[in-house]
Parts: sequence; structure tokens; C-alpha cells
Amino acid sequence: MEMLKEMDKKRKILALVLIVLICLIGGTLVYYFHGISAVSHDDKEIVVSIPKGSSGNDIIEILDKNGLIQSPLCAKIYLKMNSFHFQSNCYILNKNMDLSKMLSIIEGQDKEYISNTKITVVDGHTIVDYAKTIEKSTGIAYHDIIAKWADQNYLKTLIQEYWFLTDDILQDGIYYPLEGYLAPETYFLTQETTNIESITKMMLDQTEKHLEKYKKQLQSFQIGQKTLTIHEMMTLSSIVQRESPSNSEDRRLIAGVLINRLNKPMRLQSDVTVNYGNQVTKVDVNYQDLNKDTLYNTYRHDGLPVGPISSVSTHVIQDVLNYKTSDYYYFFATKEQKVLYAKTFEKHQENVSKNKWY
Repeated sequence: MEMLKEMDKKRKILALVLIVLICLIGGTLVYYFHGISAVSHDDKEIVVSIPKGSSGNDIIEILDKNGLIQSPLCAKIYLKMNSFHFQSNCYILNKNMDLSKMLSIIEGQDKEYISNTKITVVDGHTIVDYAKTIEKSTGIAYHDIIAKWADQNYLKTLIQEYWFLTDDILQDGIYYPLEGYLAPETYFLTQETTNIESITKMMLDQTEKHLEKYKKQLQSFQIGQKTLTIHEMMTLSSIVQRESPSNSEDRRLIAGVLINRLNKPMRLQSDVTVNYGNQVTKVDVNYQDLNKDTLYNTYRHDGLPVGPISSVSTHVIQDVLNYKTSDYYYFFATKEQKVLYAKTFEKHQENVSKNKWY
């Protein structure tokens, strides 16, 4: 009887040990497979450069620094268990990819994810600048790019897809309907994305990411009793972009000055809008420039111009939304980019006469 009890006790201990081992192994496997899974379900592209001569561990470190790995330890175990022949290159990966997918891409197995070229477009630049940059980087003809961006049927499909694009961009008098709506950024292209439709989508997707966090503010922004449309907000922001130095305090003040004039109401009389209407870039705007009648000429027309005059950075949009109130109605930038503000036209004229540098 005692022997049977002892055997039963040993069986229970053995069963307990087996259960513990199974739990440990199961937990380890769960941890491991989670560690090599995708870090997110969201679609977010990350461009990763793999230098020549990178080892497997170097690549894991690069992926980890870019936020693409759940567990570096599990990733290194995966490396040990598999054989890879990595290729140095610039790859477009995604946070919704698991480790296996990313490593197979870095082996060069899927050319779709290899970046062949990049396009860098700068805030404050215009559609014309964008088209020239794209032509230089991709070989797509400048006139084909401009024609696509003016195609009414194409634009209407984009309006249906993006909340921030409205029929306002189709107004008569607008030079380039997508002006102000293509986000300034560095874009990495693959063989699959080297066409103007794909490039345009990349840019508009980036704009959507930039604007999404300000969506409610943009849609409810008021000047006096009037709620501005998203098109008017982008137009106002583009003027602040072109008028302002790279100083947030001045951008907020200049936005406030423009809003004061719109509230008065006073014409904006902004030289940068005149220049855009005349498709020139200059500082010394003369009477001949001012007398050219375009819907961008805020010396001849009340309110905001017909559309944006450049691309707009997220920082400028944020500063416009958080503009600084003041009693100023005029401003003038010195050669050193110091902005002088004035409440009256007489004081403004004094600032200009004492500090004019062009």
C-alpha cells in the first residue's frame, strides 16, 4: 500500500513537472512568435538604409532603431535558425511587416520594396518647383506632370478620396489646383511607384498624415464670425509660409496681422501673393507688378487670394491655428530677417524708409 502511494505521488510530481515544462515551452513559443511578429497593424512605411557589409546583427540593430522589431533577442534567435544572404540597399519597409517578410526583402527577393531614387521637395516651394524636381529625379516630363495635375477628371477622383481636397481647387483663376496640398518631404520611390499618379498619392497621403491631427481645428477655424473653408485655411497658411522667417513667434504674429486686416476689413496687400500671380520671385515689387490683375493680387482684390501660393509645412499650419493677437496691421522684414511691426500706416512707412534694403 505504501509503495502504491509513493508511486502515485511520483506520478503526480511528474505530471506537475510536465505541466510546468509545457507551460514554459508554450510561454516561450508565444513570446518568440510575438517577438518576430509585426510591431503594428497600421500601414506606416519606414525607409531603411542597409550599408554595405552589414551583418545580420547589424541589420537587426538597424531595424530595432527604426521601431520595426518587437524583440531584438527573438530576432537574433530567428537569424540563428535561418540562413540569409543580405543585400545592401535602401528599402521601403512597413510597420505591419513581420520579421520574416522584412528579412526576405533585405535579401533583395522582392524588387518592389527597393528604393531606386528619392525626391525631396521643400516647404515654401511651388507646384512648378515640384514638377521640375520630379522630372529631374524620375525622367517624367515636366509638361506631363503639370498636365496630370490640371486634369479635371483626375482631380475629381482625388477630391473623392481626400477630405481636405474640395471643389474649391477647381475654381476659375487658380493656376495649379494642387498648389499647397502636396506635402514637403523626402519621398523614396521604387520601380512600382515611379509614375506621377503614385508619386501624387504618396504626397497627398503625407499631407493627410500631417493634417489629420489638426482636422477639427482646421474645420472650425474662424475669422470674426466666418468659419474658413479648408481651402481658405491652406491659402492663409501658404501666405504666412512665404511671408515669414523661420521663427515661430514671428509666424504667429504675422498670421495675426493678416487676420487683423481680414477682420477690419482691409486688403491684405501682400507682395508674395502678387509675385505668385505674376509667376515671379522677387523682393522689389513695383507699380507695374501691382497693376497686373490676377485673382492672387491682394492689392486689387479683397480677402484671400483664389488659392494657396506654395507648399506649407506642418509648423506653419500649427502657428496659424495658434496665431498671436495684437494691435498690428503692418509688418516689414529687414535684411537681417528681423520683423518690424506697426499699428499705423505712418509708422509702417517710417519702418520701411529706415530699413529698406532692396
